[in-house]
Amino acid sequence: MNNQEKIDEIDRKIGFSAMKKAIMEDGAIDSRTKKLILIASAVAVGCDVCFSANSKRAKDAGISDDEINEAIMVASLIRMSSGLNYAWKTIDE
Repeated sequence: MNNQEKIDEIDRKIGFSAMKKAIMEDGAIDSRTKKLILIASAVAVGCDVCFSANSKRAKDAGISDDEINEAIMVASLIRMSSGLNYAWKTIDE
Protein backbone atom coordinates (compact mmCIF):
# COMPACT_ATOMS: atom_id res chain seq x y z
CA MET A 1 0.00 0.00 0.00
CA ASN A 2 1.48 3.37 -1.02
CA ASN A 3 1.24 6.57 1.03
CA GLN A 4 -1.78 7.93 -0.85
CA GLU A 5 -3.65 4.66 -0.34
CA LYS A 6 -2.86 4.83 3.38
CA ILE A 7 -4.10 8.43 3.54
CA ASP A 8 -7.27 7.47 1.66
CA GLU A 9 -7.90 4.57 4.03
CA ILE A 10 -7.51 6.78 7.09
CA ASP A 11 -9.80 9.37 5.49
CA ARG A 12 -12.49 6.76 4.91
CA LYS A 13 -12.26 5.70 8.55
CA ILE A 14 -12.44 9.17 10.11
CA GLY A 15 -14.32 11.11 7.41
CA PHE A 16 -11.91 14.07 7.33
CA SER A 17 -12.62 15.05 3.70
CA ALA A 18 -16.38 15.06 4.24
CA MET A 19 -16.01 17.10 7.42
CA LYS A 20 -13.66 19.55 5.69
CA LYS A 21 -16.08 19.97 2.78
CA ALA A 22 -18.98 20.68 5.14
CA ILE A 23 -16.99 23.17 7.22
CA MET A 24 -15.63 25.04 4.20
CA GLU A 25 -19.02 25.64 2.58
CA ASP A 26 -20.60 29.09 2.82
CA GLY A 27 -22.34 29.53 6.14
CA ALA A 28 -22.28 32.37 8.65
CA ILE A 29 -18.78 32.96 7.22
CA ASP A 30 -18.32 32.77 3.46
CA SER A 31 -15.91 30.18 2.04
CA ARG A 32 -13.57 32.91 0.76
CA THR A 33 -13.05 34.26 4.28
CA LYS A 34 -12.64 30.72 5.57
CA LYS A 35 -9.76 30.23 3.11
CA LEU A 36 -8.03 33.27 4.63
CA ILE A 37 -8.67 31.87 8.12
CA LEU A 38 -7.02 28.62 7.03
CA ILE A 39 -3.92 30.53 5.92
CA ALA A 40 -3.82 32.59 9.12
CA SER A 41 -4.25 29.46 11.23
CA ALA A 42 -1.41 27.70 9.39
CA VAL A 43 0.85 30.67 10.12
CA ALA A 44 -0.26 30.88 13.75
CA VAL A 45 0.56 27.22 14.41
CA GLY A 46 3.61 27.17 12.14
CA CYS A 47 2.48 24.47 9.71
CA ASP A 48 4.45 24.98 6.48
CA VAL A 49 2.62 22.20 4.62
CA CYS A 50 -0.78 23.66 5.58
CA PHE A 51 0.34 27.16 4.61
CA SER A 52 1.60 26.09 1.18
CA ALA A 53 -1.47 24.02 0.33
CA ASN A 54 -3.99 26.59 1.54
CA SER A 55 -2.18 29.54 -0.05
CA LYS A 56 -2.30 27.78 -3.41
CA ARG A 57 -6.00 26.99 -2.99
CA ALA A 58 -6.69 30.61 -2.02
CA LYS A 59 -4.86 31.96 -5.06
CA ASP A 60 -6.69 29.48 -7.29
CA ALA A 61 -9.95 30.85 -5.81
CA GLY A 62 -8.98 34.40 -6.79
CA ILE A 63 -7.76 35.66 -3.42
CA SER A 64 -5.06 38.27 -3.97
CA ASP A 65 -1.52 38.25 -2.64
CA ASP A 66 -2.36 41.41 -0.69
CA GLU A 67 -5.25 39.66 1.08
CA ILE A 68 -3.09 36.63 1.82
CA ASN A 69 -0.30 38.84 3.15
CA GLU A 70 -2.75 40.65 5.43
CA ALA A 71 -3.98 37.33 6.80
CA ILE A 72 -0.33 36.39 7.42
CA MET A 73 0.27 39.65 9.29
CA VAL A 74 -2.79 39.13 11.51
CA ALA A 75 -1.65 35.61 12.34
CA SER A 76 1.86 36.88 12.98
CA LEU A 77 0.46 39.04 15.76
CA ILE A 78 -0.74 35.90 17.52
CA ARG A 79 2.60 34.15 17.08
CA MET A 80 4.53 37.18 18.28
CA SER A 81 2.28 38.00 21.22
CA SER A 82 2.23 34.40 22.41
CA GLY A 83 6.03 34.50 22.49
CA LEU A 84 5.99 37.82 24.33
CA ASN A 85 3.99 36.15 27.10
CA TYR A 86 7.24 34.55 28.20
CA ALA A 87 8.99 37.92 28.40
CA TRP A 88 6.11 39.39 30.40
CA LYS A 89 6.32 36.49 32.84
CA THR A 90 9.93 37.37 33.63
CA ILE A 91 8.91 40.98 34.33
CA ASP A 92 6.31 39.84 36.87
CA GLU A 93 8.74 37.57 38.71
